[in-house]
Amino acid sequence: MMKCSGIELLLILLFLPLSIAAMAPSCIRSKKITSSSSNLVISYVESYPDDADNNNEPVTSILIHGLDSSSHTWRKVQQSLSTPSIAIDCRGCGHSDLGHPDEFGAEGLIADIKCIVDSHPLLQRKRFVLVGHSMGGRIAMCYAAKHPEDISALVIEDMDIKRRPITTNFIPNFDEAKAVDFDRLHPNLDSLKKNLRDIGYPSDMLEKWIREGRVYEHGSDGEYWSDVNPAFRALCYRKIFDSDSGSTCWNAISNSAITKVYLMVAGIGTVCDQQSINDMVACMPSLSVKAYDEGYHSIHGSVTEEFLHDLREIINDVKVAQCKL
Repeated sequence: MMKCSGIELLLILLFLPLSIAAMAPSCIRSKKITSSSSNLVISYVESYPDDADNNNEPVTSILIHGLDSSSHTWRKVQQSLSTPSIAIDCRGCGHSDLGHPDEFGAEGLIADIKCIVDSHPLLQRKRFVLVGHSMGGRIAMCYAAKHPEDISALVIEDMDIKRRPITTNFIPNFDEAKAVDFDRLHPNLDSLKKNLRDIGYPSDMLEKWIREGRVYEHGSDGEYWSDVNPAFRALCYRKIFDSDSGSTCWNAISNSAITKVYLMVAGIGTVCDQQSINDMVACMPSLSVKAYDEGYHSIHGSVTEEFLHDLREIINDVKVAQCKL
């Protein structure tokens, strides 16, 4: 374990926030790994400063996206952090394989993350900050409950532990069967948009995804690819949301050695249920809860600077705590 002298610790406390605010990683690249548990290809995006020592850098963050999303949602966050980060495409999203729908579930998603953790030089034998947005927050809870020894801090962005049946899906007339059969690669944009509309997604949402880069031209033959996979939404509701996994995992985390746990709540359009938040605090009195008054459901996307400030503070706290050991 890394040790720091008193002078080194003082320098970290005095100057680390300033250096983090001023620096940005200059090396961002996409990678893939074959999950040993499922034989599926899982893609991720890693980011780290040019001057970082991969073998000694004390704090790396893993970032997990929500529904109708991919690692792309974390790009600005990764570009703005001066510490290493890895944004994962959950199975079925971005460029990660989905696998057979019957084999989809929390255990598989956890195993995919663990495969990266056990093989990546930034993560091997090192604890990390785990950040999950929305559905990614629920996945992060599941991972932390099973592998608490890996976690130095857990950050849940706008997600509670409430059970959510498929009937609570906010997409009107969502066709689950068509969603599960969705193909992310289409011969042209019109074909892709028609398939998504047939599943139930409104046209204005699709246009927003195109502007944001979630749907884009793939190759030189006019084909289009969707990082968004409706199958992920359908299967997450069926296998994870509509279960007691939220409360079960939260109880496990509260009884684990993880001491730094943070809940970020959107001030506008939050999906968090207040009673569920109360239950989370009752189970874990040390939970740090912050409401972002101007933030929408995607706090990291709507009030990015405030989100980054708080995430940097969390990373700094972990650095300082590790230096004291």
